[in-house]
Amino acid sequence: MAGTDEAVPSKPSPGEPEPAAADAPEVIVVEGHRASCDGGGGALGHPKVYYELGEHDYVDCGYCDRRFVRRGSPLDPGAA
Repeated sequence: MAGTDEAVPSKPSPGEPEPAAADAPEVIVVEGHRASCDGGGGALGHPKVYYELGEHDYVDCGYCDRRFVRRGSPLDPGAA
């Protein structure tokens, strides 16, 4: 929209981790560096996919936007 002064949220630079996902529908803490997601809805879910958390200790599901974070990482909501 031209002429508006609305701020556009910026994405982190490549290689820079995103902050905790306040807008993610669900954050799931996992052990290790792999996660799988099927949407959690049985027949209402999505095909099961597997993800590698990578060096940033998180990954977002491409289907349902669930965020998987490694336990104990800075993005772990339960880490103290």
